[in-house]
Amino acid sequence: MIRTNSSLTLAAALTAAFAASLAAPTAVFAQAEGTVTCGVEREVDPGLLSEPVYRRLNDIFEKFGEDLFAEAYNDLAEMRERRLSDYEKASVEQAMGFAAAQQEDYQRAIRHFNEAIRINSMPNDQHFEMILQVAQLYNAIEQYDEALEQLDLWFCVSTEDAKKQADVWLLKANLHMQRDEFRQALESIDTAIELREDPPESWYRVKLGMHMELEEWPPAVDVLKILIAMNPDRKAYWIQLSGIQIELDNEEEAMAALRLAWRKGLLDKGSEFIQLAGLLQELDSPRQAASVLQDGLERGIVDATTQNWEMTAGAWYEAREMDQALAAYDRAGELSDSGKIDFQRASILVNREDWDEALAAANRALEKGDLTDSQAGNAHILVGMSHFNLGDYDEAEQAFNRASDYGRLRAAAQEWINHINQTRQRIASR
Repeated sequence: MIRTNSSLTLAAALTAAFAASLAAPTAVFAQAEGTVTCGVEREVDPGLLSEPVYRRLNDIFEKFGEDLFAEAYNDLAEMRERRLSDYEKASVEQAMGFAAAQQEDYQRAIRHFNEAIRINSMPNDQHFEMILQVAQLYNAIEQYDEALEQLDLWFCVSTEDAKKQADVWLLKANLHMQRDEFRQALESIDTAIELREDPPESWYRVKLGMHMELEEWPPAVDVLKILIAMNPDRKAYWIQLSGIQIELDNEEEAMAALRLAWRKGLLDKGSEFIQLAGLLQELDSPRQAASVLQDGLERGIVDATTQNWEMTAGAWYEAREMDQALAAYDRAGELSDSGKIDFQRASILVNREDWDEALAAANRALEKGDLTDSQAGNAHILVGMSHFNLGDYDEAEQAFNRASDYGRLRAAAQEWINHINQTRQRIASR
């Protein structure tokens, strides 16, 4: 999940909210008893800051402007001991809360704001704003239940215009996320995005996270397309888009997302190359699959293992690119203690009538071993064919004799031996 930067967000919010307190003496309305209650209109009476209190607060506020928050806090603590009206007490508590918050003493800030709220003598805009500030402070110290309780109260008592603050809806989304309330979080982040003219990328990441938590794959695809448009070079978006398309059984779209990421040079893990190659193979694109694997191997991203080179060779072979297939089989064979890969390479070379290379590959397959009986017998056949076409009839005959030891190949071996004898006779009769 994505969290907002609590300290920075909180500091900005408190600074903006507290700026109103630096104005001249203000007429206020206070409720006689109790504090704000959801669903109950707040009734107030007028009140004023006295001239001495106003002048003293102004002096202290100048220290705020100079970032002397500790000194200002001590001055306010001393001022609090004087005889003050309820409104003046609330104003001092609010200022102390601001000073404490600027020093990142959030627990103390909460106590001061709550005391100002309890006194219940400030005008609605300041009174309600302190409730929001308390919610932000609780969020900063990771007391999410308390934060959400205060925020819900703020939403209940605030005007419709006040509630059109995108950052507050973002806070609400974050709080629901912390409680694994993903549906409510999604609704909140949607509202935040709707209210913001230019929602940042991080907000859409929150929205994406909620859709994924709720396993809402089609909307997640829509959000990822927005994120990719905002930041096309962020690999994670392409990987997520491909993964979700697989969840939706859209293999072609999954492949397209990964292939675009590969073409942009964003893939940097062997597993990503192998996954893309696998999707391309499934979609009957062996040439592209081979190109992806070859690229990963040559750049050192895909591990140069026997299996990976053999997979690459197989893709080239399926694409009928025999030069690349042979080169890849050669790399695979060099890394393998088994003769099976060399046997595969020898078979291709025989079909290409490259007799010298075929002979070397077939002999290497037999030397390494680890062949099935069928492969071993056929390897001897390949050795015999290579010798025959190189004019080495004695060597060829010995190879076919060895092949005849494998029951199913006896007839084929005998045919070759007969052919050798006929060839010798034809040469002798010239």
